[in-house]
Amino acid sequence: MTTEVLKFLGIHPVGPENNLCALFYWEEADRHVPVWVSPIDGARVLQVLERHFNARPSTYELLIAFADQLDGIEHICVSEYRKGVFMVDLVDGTGEEHDARLSDALVLADHYGLPIHFEKDVLDEVAIYISDEDLKEYYDLEREAESPETFPEKRMRDFQERAAQQKTQEDDGFEQMMRDSGISEEDLLGGEEGED
Repeated sequence: MTTEVLKFLGIHPVGPENNLCALFYWEEADRHVPVWVSPIDGARVLQVLERHFNARPSTYELLIAFADQLDGIEHICVSEYRKGVFMVDLVDGTGEEHDARLSDALVLADHYGLPIHFEKDVLDEVAIYISDEDLKEYYDLEREAESPETFPEKRMRDFQERAAQQKTQEDDGFEQMMRDSGISEEDLLGGEEGED
């Protein structure tokens, strides 16, 4: 089968719900491939791409450690699109092929410095044209105005800012509901220290 290498343009919060979308660009055809990822997976991938690691190993760090035991990853290809799900084939250093999720493949591609290939049949089914105006409005991207290397950092910052704003709004709403119910923070904490 014929494959094409697509450029990864980062993970973007889209719309009022901040749904996360991994966006790829097929330069030869001037088409994009949007891939919706769950908020949890998207946030975790962004953390890895931005090198935000915790004291304890993450799932992705374990995945990479196991891949290293198989002499790394040699090839990544999005081979099928079935019922809204992208199927990814990974070939490890021993030549074995493994089925993977696209979010996992993004982390492995970043770690091993590999391009992500798409089967031409998949591209014919899912690649879409996105105008410059829509690219700016929905993804906050401009053609040629930004380097792909800046996307992960910018997306992570935007996502964190929106998540912080949403949490503040939720906290404020909860506090107001508690006040309206006649319950204070002191009531929840059991009163001031020193009281019997």
